Amino acid sequence: MPPRRFDRGRLRELRRAAEMRQRDLAQALGLGSHVPVASWENGKSFPPAEKLPGIARALGRDLDLLFPRDGDPDLVDVRCDAGFTQGRAADLVDEVSSYRLGAAERGERRLDEIAVRPLAELYQVSVDELLAAQDRSFGELVPVEPSRPRTLAEKFTELVQAAFPEGPPSSADVAAAVNMRAGSEAINSAEVEALRAGVPSEEIFTGVARAMAFEALGLYFNVSPLHFEDDRAMERRVLDDIRYLAEQHQIALAARGGEGGLSDDVVAVLSRLVADEFREHEGRQMPGESSA
Repeated sequence: MPPRRFDRGRLRELRRAAEMRQRDLAQALGLGSHVPVASWENGKSFPPAEKLPGIARALGRDLDLLFPRDGDPDLVDVRCDAGFTQGRAADLVDEVSSYRLGAAERGERRLDEIAVRPLAELYQVSVDELLAAQDRSFGELVPVEPSRPRTLAEKFTELVQAAFPEGPPSSADVAAAVNMRAGSEAINSAEVEALRAGVPSEEIFTGVARAMAFEALGLYFNVSPLHFEDDRAMERRVLDDIRYLAEQHQIALAARGGEGGLSDDVVAVLSRLVADEFREHEGRQMPGESSA
């Protein structure tokens, strides 16, 4: 099963940014105390996979952005992404028992045809997606059609909807909120309106103004400024950054033969940088956080 990636430091940062105590998040998830949340944030345990969608909703974040997955989903993944335990899913679908659902998820016996559509509806996926997930549970490689890169307007709209759940705000309200968080006039209502309308950022901002606006937007929505770049442009920029690291450390970028991805030396440098970032997060932990 390709599990979603869980970053305890990011969970803590986003919870604080949302001005939520650990107890508040626990209550939103239907937990009896803050202890499980504290355990997730201090690295003693991981959230059950079926709790991740609830965490994302409570924090007003997109599930795939907050907890990205390495690989394509199997039956367990689509169930957990819908927020159900195996037993609860079986309780809600008369056509399948917990035993039969478990057998399918373990790749032992396929779902009865009569159970496929009700499960797909419960999980809010298509029948084809559910069947593909089942094939993966049985070890069959089922490629997922590559999704088209999201436009800046789509990504921006998702962030605005999550940040303003009470309803779509005006562009002036968005600009005011972003500028207040940034402490400067980084973006105006006309520029926000243009972003929402899908105008390319190069036609909205000039020079340094673009970088300043993206920095302010990233600060307000608690995402990287790169989030506002074109997806393909962002990938090229990340690759350029990795190439720069390789040059600075005088190591090979690609593995021998050019077919094995990054070289071991580059992976080691990146791993060290991630470890350094992790330690910095730990150093910024607030006193008494486990009882917050």
